[in-house]
Amino acid sequence: MAEPGWYADPTAPQGRRYWDGRRWVDDPPRQGRGMTTWLVVALLVVATVVGAMILFPRGANPFAATPEDPRSARPTGTQWNELETSETPTPEPVESGFGEPIECPSTLQDPRSEIVDGRLHGGGLSIEPPDGRGWVDSPAWIAWLHDSNGMIRDIAPGWMSNVNVGYIKVSDGFSPVMSVAAEQFVTCMASSGMFFGFERREILINQDYVVSDRIGWRLTSNIYVNNQRHNGIEGDVVDIIIVPTDDEDRFAVYVSCVTIGHEENQREVDRSLASLRFDG
Repeated sequence: MAEPGWYADPTAPQGRRYWDGRRWVDDPPRQGRGMTTWLVVALLVVATVVGAMILFPRGANPFAATPEDPRSARPTGTQWNELETSETPTPEPVESGFGEPIECPSTLQDPRSEIVDGRLHGGGLSIEPPDGRGWVDSPAWIAWLHDSNGMIRDIAPGWMSNVNVGYIKVSDGFSPVMSVAAEQFVTCMASSGMFFGFERREILINQDYVVSDRIGWRLTSNIYVNNQRHNGIEGDVVDIIIVPTDDEDRFAVYVSCVTIGHEENQREVDRSLASLRFDG
């Protein structure tokens, strides 16, 4: 039996007719129709493959669930926002330590109160003793002052005025710079038992001071306390004068404490200070 195909039409020798393998077909499939159909299908397949390649990069599985992208367009964690006002941290208070107990040297020497040739001598300095009622030959204890010689005057119970001369030593820890040594001296005073109830300090004088042609340094401060108000006392005017000596390890020192606002006490000490000299 002939295979299906196109043959000469027995009813029309000039024409052709399709034999389907069993019979002649009056309406056979048109030539080229199958090819066109397959071409369309092929184009659809190609388009599908190309689309898949665009949508799903190589190595991706188009049938698998879409993986979650671990990257995020939004940063995690706390971020600085320049549009928001940031909170300014509160600064820690600065502690000067002035008036707080500190380590100060001790000479391990007993102070004295003696007048020789009408003057108080100590550390290479000498002064006339303050005159006026109440001044007595009694030493004022200043532990870091060598060769200390001085007098005191009672002002109120638990409160007194004093003048002293002596010397301090650089090797004890005092600065070789006179202005700094004076500051150290008054800091030791304010942090000691001399000024229980220390409240604050006010610097009055801080400058060069000449004694017997020697250029020294003067530091005068108001030292305020809060434990003598029942006696009507605010504190003391503390006057410190540092004078260089011929020994680089020593500074001669004059120091006085005068009750703030006590005019008579101030006049007495001023007269004594006016007599200060360096004897060597």
